[in-house]
Amino acid sequence: MKLYVLNPTAPDCAVTRVVADLTGQKLDIQVVDEAFRKSAEWKGMMTTDTFPLLKTDEGCLQQSSAISVYLATLAGKMLGSNAVERSQVDQWISFSNSTLAPTAQTVSEGIFGWAEVMQDTWNDAAKNLKAHMKVMNTALEGKKFLVGNEMTVADVICASALLLNFQTTLDAGFRKAMKNVNTWAEACFSNASMKKVFGAVQMCAKPLKPLVTVPKKEEKPKPAAAAAPKKKEEKPKDNVEALPPSSFNVYDFKTFYINHPDKKGEAVDEWFKMLDWEGWAFWHFHYEKYGSEGTKLHVTNNLMGGFLSRAEHVSKYAFARHGVFGEEPNLEIMGVWLLRGTEMPDGFAKEHPQFEYYKTRKMDPRNNKDDANMVREYFSCKEDEMCCGMKAQTLRYVK
Repeated sequence: MKLYVLNPTAPDCAVTRVVADLTGQKLDIQVVDEAFRKSAEWKGMMTTDTFPLLKTDEGCLQQSSAISVYLATLAGKMLGSNAVERSQVDQWISFSNSTLAPTAQTVSEGIFGWAEVMQDTWNDAAKNLKAHMKVMNTALEGKKFLVGNEMTVADVICASALLLNFQTTLDAGFRKAMKNVNTWAEACFSNASMKKVFGAVQMCAKPLKPLVTVPKKEEKPKPAAAAAPKKKEEKPKDNVEALPPSSFNVYDFKTFYINHPDKKGEAVDEWFKMLDWEGWAFWHFHYEKYGSEGTKLHVTNNLMGGFLSRAEHVSKYAFARHGVFGEEPNLEIMGVWLLRGTEMPDGFAKEHPQFEYYKTRKMDPRNNKDDANMVREYFSCKEDEMCCGMKAQTLRYVK
């Protein structure tokens, strides 16, 4: 059987791959490009032009839930042991598709900044998500899985829909009150087939702050005879705002560096000459992995992306190269950052929700040859090249 996908790691495709592995079905993954989508072959197979699409000898199926149920039906497993349980599996799949997944998606969009989400919208979605967890917690009373005591397609689909939420929003304090859901999630994510596709899932200890849009308050017209305004207390400046002016214009330098043909040599030489060393400092960032983190590239990329999304507020006084290095299953997230001031900015130390998971070291490239070489290699390296003895898998400029 051939499974046509746009991205093998996309959630819908991943669900299908998990069920295929659990049921012993072999799938030939075909990544579809735009040219194939315009072909007569594709138009002859598809009905709704959605992914994934499964091509079988009996016909074609689209939508991950339908494909997953088909694979389970072929294997005669993962659909319950009787007619009632079979219908309960359908019930939970419907609950996930119509209620759980849309809510979970809105919460994730706010957490990762994938789309503009208003604060009220996100708050409502987060509240509804926790209400859905209470429904599931009640349903799981006295059971290990949603339907009976064996994993079914319903568990795979619901757990997959909630995977990012357990990593970012449904924190340890909330899960402690939802013991049945917590036990169920641990059982699902520790399953060998789930780990094979999604990697090791680390459920969050503390919730991450969402990247939401706060609506502007409408200014009320001032009364004709307004009383003398009260003096507003000035907000204390953070340690970057309190610094004296610097002669180094980081914005102009970013443009200079990015466009320079010799990023490892001459560009860095000029950088060190231009830099105000009393007003800026280089730092090395190294993410401290937990448990089995760093085993899958796409999961590690997500970890890095989440950190960088929450660091956008410091970009005005930063220039950095951050990336994923090494090989599966020993991947590392590291970066070299030029930051304003000679101490770690409050924008990181006090405001970034993931900063505590990073080990940082102040660098001295003027006096330490290894540090100088590290600056040159990090900022000039390209993906798939070696950087400081490790393969650079994914690289991002912060500018």
